[in-house]
Amino acid sequence: MESKKSLKKFYFMLATWLVVVIAVIGGSLLYDQYKTSEYDDRAEPYINRVIPEISKWDPATTKTLMAEEVAATISDEKFAQAMNLFSRLGSLQSINEPKFIEVHTGEQGDIGTQTIIEYDIDAEYTTGNATINLKLLFRDGLFEIYNFNFSSEALLE
Repeated sequence: MESKKSLKKFYFMLATWLVVVIAVIGGSLLYDQYKTSEYDDRAEPYINRVIPEISKWDPATTKTLMAEEVAATISDEKFAQAMNLFSRLGSLQSINEPKFIEVHTGEQGDIGTQTIIEYDIDAEYTTGNATINLKLLFRDGLFEIYNFNFSSEALLE
């Protein structure tokens, strides 16, 4: 009798634990969906428009897409070097759907209190695949590039 009671208690505790875990995971997923939904509808078309522009590897054009106060902190020479490195990827072939990473809200050293939305975008270039980490500054209802980086095996060669 005692073992049946212990077994029932064990199953009850296990079921309770599973419900809590599922609730936490579900709540987390819903919260992430909520956080992204306010930006995705406008951010994704913007991303799909600027990635081909960045992928032309023209430093002057790319700098015009960036937040003015951020672009001002990057020397033209260093920016040209970075774009030259990224140009090893070749021509843009395709872009996958942007994947939301997170929203950074708060004090940014160079631009004060702002909202930065971070995305990862998988893209295919003539020399291989790349993952683009793109941080967008959301200000006055518009997006500007805050920061971007390319990760690819092709850049290591």
